[in-house]
Amino acid sequence: MAVVNFIGQTLDDKYKIEKELGKGGMGTVYLATHVGTGRPVALKIIAPQFMERLEFVERFRREARAAGRLRHPNVVNVTDFGFAETKDGSVAYLVMEYLDGVTLGEILEEEKQLPVPWTIDILEQVCSAVQEAHNQG
Repeated sequence: MAVVNFIGQTLDDKYKIEKELGKGGMGTVYLATHVGTGRPVALKIIAPQFMERLEFVERFRREARAAGRLRHPNVVNVTDFGFAETKDGSVAYLVMEYLDGVTLGEILEEEKQLPVPWTIDILEQVCSAVQEAHNQG
């Protein structure tokens, strides 16, 4: 399986890929810049090996559609979805608002243990977001 480097490429003539933010089960999330507005965005690209399997592409499309319907303060805003040709072949992508900050994992590395009120606040926010997702089906 070849490693694909999208950094430096412009996807769909709209998103200039700047750097990798993280990897997940089905793809990689990059920091990108929307060419027209100069706004930073988070760009998730499905891993090339999954593009060969229709069921994974459809799963990614469902993820984009479901996430795009959600409007909630504790859910990242999805702004675009599409398919693009790159120098490494066709890819599916999902564009989300970019939130600059640290992950919960990074906080836990530093703090080791969170105060109970902080933990409760985080859980309430997560549960509120999950409830909205359930409300949307």
